[in-house]
Amino acid sequence: MPLRFPMKTIRLTHILPLIILLSSFYYLGNTPRQQEDRHRWPAREQILDNLFSGRRLLFVYGTGRPERVAQYRAWAAEYQKRTRRLQISIKSDREVTHAELASQAVYLAGTVASNSWLAYFSPQLPVKFNRDGFQFLGKDYREPGDLIALFYPNPANPQQPLLLLAGNRDEEVLRSELFRPGGDYRVFRNGECLVFGNFSQAADRRWAFDSAGHHDFAAEMRLAKETEHFRFYTHGAVLPAAELEQFAAEREQHYERLTALLGRRARGMLINFHLYPNFEEKGLITANTEIAHCDRERQAVHVTVNHWVRGETEGCEADLVIARALGVPRHALLATGLRVSFTDNWRNHGYEYWASRLYLSGNVPALAEMLDNAKFERESYLMMQPLAATFTNFLVQLWGHEKFLANFADWSPAAAEVPRLDQEWRAYLEQLAQRFHAQIADDITRFPQADSFQKGFCHAHEGYQIYNGYLSRRSDEALTKLADLGVNAVSITPFTAITDPQRPEFFGFWRSAGSENDESVIHAAHTAQRLGMAVMLKPHIWVGHGGWPGDIKMASPQDWRQFFDFYYRWIRHYALLAEMYGMERFCIGVELAQTTLGHEQEWRDLIAKVRRLYSGELVYAANWGEEFENIRFWDALDYLGLNCYYPLSDQEEASAADLRRGAAAAMAKVAAVAWRFRKPVLLTEVGFTSTAAPWQQPHAEGRGRPLNLADQARCYEAVFQAVAGKFWCRGLYWWKWPSDLAQGGPLDTEFTPNNKPAEQVVARWYRNGLAPALGSR
Repeated sequence: MPLRFPMKTIRLTHILPLIILLSSFYYLGNTPRQQEDRHRWPAREQILDNLFSGRRLLFVYGTGRPERVAQYRAWAAEYQKRTRRLQISIKSDREVTHAELASQAVYLAGTVASNSWLAYFSPQLPVKFNRDGFQFLGKDYREPGDLIALFYPNPANPQQPLLLLAGNRDEEVLRSELFRPGGDYRVFRNGECLVFGNFSQAADRRWAFDSAGHHDFAAEMRLAKETEHFRFYTHGAVLPAAELEQFAAEREQHYERLTALLGRRARGMLINFHLYPNFEEKGLITANTEIAHCDRERQAVHVTVNHWVRGETEGCEADLVIARALGVPRHALLATGLRVSFTDNWRNHGYEYWASRLYLSGNVPALAEMLDNAKFERESYLMMQPLAATFTNFLVQLWGHEKFLANFADWSPAAAEVPRLDQEWRAYLEQLAQRFHAQIADDITRFPQADSFQKGFCHAHEGYQIYNGYLSRRSDEALTKLADLGVNAVSITPFTAITDPQRPEFFGFWRSAGSENDESVIHAAHTAQRLGMAVMLKPHIWVGHGGWPGDIKMASPQDWRQFFDFYYRWIRHYALLAEMYGMERFCIGVELAQTTLGHEQEWRDLIAKVRRLYSGELVYAANWGEEFENIRFWDALDYLGLNCYYPLSDQEEASAADLRRGAAAAMAKVAAVAWRFRKPVLLTEVGFTSTAAPWQQPHAEGRGRPLNLADQARCYEAVFQAVAGKFWCRGLYWWKWPSDLAQGGPLDTEFTPNNKPAEQVVARWYRNGLAPALGSR
């Protein structure tokens, strides 16, 4: 007979300790059974596949702290709005049933006092909650700012994941990021990661602790040096002692410069300076992978230390000092401008150099637009930061130093004054640009060139957890393997998103730590070039609800004008990024079929504007068939780009000869366009899944189709034979190579040839050479 309690007289707070106690007995008494079950649980990749194929996630917040309920609801609603790939439903812990928790992926958020399901599931999880805090991997966490984030099989249904964000204070939980990227588990204290790791996925130890995947960041952090105004903390191996001494001296010199210019209110600060050896480490600890960022609340600066990305450190120091000395101005333009004006080597050349490049290329927006905070913040920071710094210098020159400081917080020009200021600022930029004219001309002529046949791969960002994306050590390992296969070129793809392909909207720049953000692109490009591979930057639009870029089609001429304006504002950011970091090729668009056919002049105008900003080679990646064969602006580009998914045969069974004939017929269509425009072709994508008869629909995903590794390899062989020696073909990029080599393998049905027979086909052709003889056809 089950126990019954007089629920009218007993509150949750009375029975919670009893629940936890009984749960603890249950856990201790059933540990062998739980571990036995755990070995039968699906692996991480299978659970993730189930999550994204089901596309549903149930967010459960707690009601045990009534004063926090409204905040949890708003928090969950914001998460729901921001998440594009999943359908989020939101329920309180009182509303949801066990059956609902077992039917889908679940996200639990709160504390043991606020969310009753945390105590309920605690016995079946590697984290144990109690009234004083929580215990994880044998260690107690009782500080108010302690939090744990967990990805684990859902105890109610291990085929689905459980995402958990919990801590000791609801206030701290509500301050944190809901979908902060990382591993299977992360423990935070006051916003910084102390512990990070992944559970074992070995068949005999699945979801058990794995020392190889565990990082104790708290143990790796040390106070390396103290000066009058700085404490320097290192995270792992960062700088030799002599370099740290020099770095610390430079920081003190910069601080003195700041305080001398900003006045006595800037004096007397003590700044905590955190140094990280790479973007990955910084991102895992702080959930921020930017080159440098500051935390005003904790008066701290966080910096990635390397010798190939420079010029952000001084701006972060300046941000802290400016905020203290001058406050926050009415216009973000001034805050950004003053901060950047204190940098010595912004993006390796300095902000004045890049502002001059923008001015000479016709990429200076109207001052009225820059004074609009909303527009300023959403535009490319690579444009806005150097231009804002020059505008700040212009105002100092116009007003004098003392008046500028006095006006900083409250200045806002009258509308009638803005056109005059705009005109005078542009005259200032004209004079500035003359100083850099010779240097800019020399840099353009020295821009990296890669003339060899492009034996390429599309390097795909396959993980959104920082440790498995573009800026990770795993990505470096994946690129190293590509170089060993004979690859000499890779494409790297940052994304934006559009929700409605029939309505123009501003294209945002993905900046979250786990995404294809700028730092991840810069890191992957640097690694590839260090390994001897040229880089094509290939920005792409992700269309929601299962769409693709070819669905984008506006309803009116006005909408089309707005679309092309928004598109250029987005694509020029990446053209500038490619220019700054010497990426040899730039792809101005991907599979935008309904925007290219019938809009020739708009694309010609866009290409001309990009050429004024970017010095390398330009290509557009057209969809196979109608788009590729009918574009009329190919002559304006350096290459005809083709995402090549022409079928090789319509038969279920096809011989090697059949596939060779099919590939030859497809390449004949491509060659006809190449000769019509007298331009070489890049196969910007070509690929096949490792499924039965992938030659019938090469573009189709492999999920749910029967595995066939040999058929994939046969398709690779047919394509290689079809392009080998063809003068009009200057390279091909196989779709795709993952940023994490855990992707692929002999049981994988998707596109990558990693650890499949097709990989050896690639190695044989790429190592032996594919370059056509000059003049052959």
